[in-house]
Amino acid sequence: MSIRSLTSLFLGFVLVACAGTRDTRVNPDAPDTVTGSGLQSQDIRTMAVDMAAKIKASGVLAPTREGERASFFIYQMENSSSDVIDKAIILTKLRTNLFEAFGRQIKILDRSPSAGDLAAAEQRMKARGEVSGTNDRKIAGSDFVLKGTIQGRDRQAGKLKSGYILVTFELTDLVTQELVWTGDYDMKTESEKSVINR
Repeated sequence: MSIRSLTSLFLGFVLVACAGTRDTRVNPDAPDTVTGSGLQSQDIRTMAVDMAAKIKASGVLAPTREGERASFFIYQMENSSSDVIDKAIILTKLRTNLFEAFGRQIKILDRSPSAGDLAAAEQRMKARGEVSGTNDRKIAGSDFVLKGTIQGRDRQAGKLKSGYILVTFELTDLVTQELVWTGDYDMKTESEKSVINR
């Protein structure tokens, strides 16, 4: 068989394989067609918008009478549910919505290890005169910490699986340890078969 014939045959296989492929762009708020008993994309988006609005409405992060902005950082999210999910996607979406809701009225601090490493490297370069600028500003302290938990309860009877997810966020005063705000988002699903979300 000639190279031209092999090439034509290969292209034919590729076209047949691609004929069954369906790629469709959908609204992120639309219900997932690939469902299961876990958090879906619209849950993450709704949760972030709702929590940001509730935190702002509580007034706990409002500037003081002297105009001093409140500061906080997002610590972590613990997942004790059976839902396999990248917790960072929830926290990142929430942080974005908080920033959009408050703008520069608050200070959102980045306390990730990578931010600390970058800040330390920048300070070293400034101290050696390798880059412009000085190290006369201190790292901002935080007034509050925001953390979250994901909890779940699954039930299965035959082919039917029921899943309940509760996502709770807490804002804690880092001086008094007072819980100054808490809010949660919950959802329940039923499915005819077990689906593992990734």
